Amino acid sequence: MEKRSQRLLKEIIDIYTKTAKPVGSKILSEGNKFDVSPATIRNDMYDLEQEGYIMQPHTSAGRIPTVLGYQYYLDNLLTIKSATDAEKKELLSAYQQDIRDLAKLLVGKTNLAAIVGLAPNSFYFTGLFNLFSQPEFEDYKMVLSMSQVVDSFEKAMADIYHQIDKAQVLIGQDNPFSEDCSVAITPLSDDKLIAILGPMRMDYNRILGLLEETVKIVK
Repeated sequence: MEKRSQRLLKEIIDIYTKTAKPVGSKILSEGNKFDVSPATIRNDMYDLEQEGYIMQPHTSAGRIPTVLGYQYYLDNLLTIKSATDAEKKELLSAYQQDIRDLAKLLVGKTNLAAIVGLAPNSFYFTGLFNLFSQPEFEDYKMVLSMSQVVDSFEKAMADIYHQIDKAQVLIGQDNPFSEDCSVAITPLSDDKLIAILGPMRMDYNRILGLLEETVKIVK
């Protein structure tokens, strides 16, 4: 992919992550990040759409990332944000109380759900209310899909428990929970796992930064 197309895809995903609204060429051209005409941006967006990286939802004038677009972003465009000093202290303090408190803190920081794998057949799940507060769940089909995830998450976690050997993000067909959502997951010491579960529209740079710090704390 050409550099300008990479930058355009990254900007579309970053804006969509913050706003949860389809991104149009107008907002991209107003941002002064691209030294090209709005017509050129529209042409580049058309090319990204034809290649399967973005799509037009319903009759919206804007575009949103596809699974392929997110996967390209994860493979090539991540800029992981390290946890701040204050967040590091919060994470450590929470963990010193209990790993469940650490999971609850991650829920509060991300407004998503967290799963702790204590053993292959023992799990702790928290943050369902936060998860369902995301704009994606205004769509009844997404609510049903996520409800199925909640019902079957123990089996999904058990299936992948010993396959997770590094921090990673699973989306689309690679996600054992559901093709409609995303999970950022990392192994911890003492044969534990921790995962952040949410819609594909999540702030991966921030979440992976928080998980990196969690791994350092849980030794």
